[in-house]
Amino acid sequence: MRLYRIATAACALPILAVAACSPEPVIKREPGSWTQKVQILRLEGKGATPQVKAQMQAMFDSMAGIAMCLTPEAAARENLAQTMEQVGTRGKNCKIGKNDETGASIGLSAVCPQDGGGTVKLTVTGTNATGDRDLTMKSEGFDAKGAAEGVMEMRVHSTRSGPCKPGDVTPPPTPATKS
Repeated sequence: MRLYRIATAACALPILAVAACSPEPVIKREPGSWTQKVQILRLEGKGATPQVKAQMQAMFDSMAGIAMCLTPEAAARENLAQTMEQVGTRGKNCKIGKNDETGASIGLSAVCPQDGGGTVKLTVTGTNATGDRDLTMKSEGFDAKGAAEGVMEMRVHSTRSGPCKPGDVTPPPTPATKS
């Protein structure tokens, strides 16, 4: 398995945001200070030893105390489907399947071709509110013949604690995405 490509796609998912394709309004995260806790639920495939899982979990645990400042501009630009396209294969033709990010529930899927053949299937399900987001994210890798290479599944729970504070990390602005 190419654990690297699955982990790369899956590790980027916690920073992703929301867009919509439904008559219900999109629930955008409220700007302010956000923290997240990431729990690895499943890690399988070549090289996915219990030690690797423990190291990855330790990395996520160490980042749990870092607060991110979500600016009003960044909140307005959040678009999960388009961000997944960029993360999945660095912008190389991901195909969005399901894109339901309206109301209190989120459901999204994408299939992304990989260099050298094969694909990574990404899915996101969960709940969404202006000050709380609880998502389960899964990344499944398949070789060029369609055989499973591995799976990484994690739960990402993000919460808003109030306005941005001194010491919060403010990521650089991202380019505007299509709505």
